[in-house]
Amino acid sequence: MGRTNLETLEIIPDPVSLIESMRSVGYTAESAIADLIDNSISAEAQSVEIEYDATGDPYVAMLDDGRGMNPAELTQAMRHGSRNPADHRHANDLGRFGLGLKTASLSQCRVLTVVSKQAGVLAARCWDLDVVQDSGRWLVVVPSHEVIQKLPMSKRLDAMDSGTLVVWQDFDRLSAGSINLAREFTTKFSGLREHLALVFHRFTSKENGFAPVSIRLNGLALPVRDPFIHSNSYRQPMEGQTIRHERGLVRVTPHVLPPVSHLSPDDIETAGGLEGLRGTQGFYVYRNRRLVIWGTWFRLVPKQEFFKLTRVQVDIPNTFDELWSLDIKKSAAQPPEIIRNRLTELIPHFAEASKKTVTYPGRRTGSTAYIPVWARYEQSHGRFRYDVNKDHPAIIALTSDMDEGKRRQLDVILELISSAIPLDGIYADMCSDRRSGGDDQVFDSLARMASSLKEATGMALSVILDTDPFIRYPGLRDRIIQRDKI
Repeated sequence: MGRTNLETLEIIPDPVSLIESMRSVGYTAESAIADLIDNSISAEAQSVEIEYDATGDPYVAMLDDGRGMNPAELTQAMRHGSRNPADHRHANDLGRFGLGLKTASLSQCRVLTVVSKQAGVLAARCWDLDVVQDSGRWLVVVPSHEVIQKLPMSKRLDAMDSGTLVVWQDFDRLSAGSINLAREFTTKFSGLREHLALVFHRFTSKENGFAPVSIRLNGLALPVRDPFIHSNSYRQPMEGQTIRHERGLVRVTPHVLPPVSHLSPDDIETAGGLEGLRGTQGFYVYRNRRLVIWGTWFRLVPKQEFFKLTRVQVDIPNTFDELWSLDIKKSAAQPPEIIRNRLTELIPHFAEASKKTVTYPGRRTGSTAYIPVWARYEQSHGRFRYDVNKDHPAIIALTSDMDEGKRRQLDVILELISSAIPLDGIYADMCSDRRSGGDDQVFDSLARMASSLKEATGMALSVILDTDPFIRYPGLRDRIIQRDKI
């Protein structure tokens, strides 16, 4: 049946009802500001300044040095649905629905003013929800020069060749029920710095020829965040995968972090921030280098302690937006079935490397067969226990000169130690990502232990260093040998 002869009626949405409904899409302050930064990066900005203050007239302002907009472009940018999400976009465009600037901003405030400068020409437009409500029409205010000059950071825009200033004012939802608005602002934006640092960490650092973008919040640069800790030399290199699709390429890059014993407190903060290592394991999906969703396995596997060192970087182009069900806020996505099936096949390979790193941090290449101090024994109904391994070379050397009575006494003591191992406490400490000590502290402890074992058992130092726990720290082997020679 054709549609050319259908009787039609044009039904224009009521602006007041629609805007008020869209204000409840679910933006947080963090995701709303991140959406604005997307626009700045798409406009090729190299510097983004964000300021907020509630001590006088409350405001949030963001200024970038991007290419700016002329008056016609700015008017179009203020239109709800200014771009069709199905339209082809530039490969580096971070936009999606043509709603972010308006929906993100008006979810937090009632007055949104945008001032943009291009080729020396200044233009300004303002969505004031009181004007929309009073008129019942989609009316955008054109602010006067005097109003523009009173906006925060406007003088900085005057001094720039090009750029865009976004200002939020009249925070009706934030002030509702608030006794102290300044304190409410502090609470509302308490997680903003960490959120932006993680979401844009690939933009604020040098990467593959891309110039870094400076993002500052109230005058301070964002902290360095890198969920893969590229600077740590103990990371395990793993082969990446490229999944081919008619919409483009999905690049999957697995990372297995070093064991916690090889991570400094700064490393742990850089990798996990406030959430810690266990809470941030899983996939990290980047759309044009911008982090969209992280710390999830998409229900393909459950989060586990053994997988806490696994991070899987997934890079998708903006041509995959529809397939990945990317939402307006760009804070949620789900892989399509063809990609999900491939990721499911790859997970065991990634996770197994992480499991080995958690349970056995490392050993010297080419060393003799690994003999652990603790032996794990499977029992019925999925239960297990850990016993001191009596086949460990140090214990064999100790008991070789003992008579039968002494051996029985030692067996009783070892059984006592095995039965009293505090598994619950050990598991709790592993989940907290606490380190047992710095490298110097670990080195001193191992060196003293090796020296004592050598004296007590007569074992050669080279043999001792090939046993557990010394074999777990291959980087300290040469230092222990040098100390023994002194």
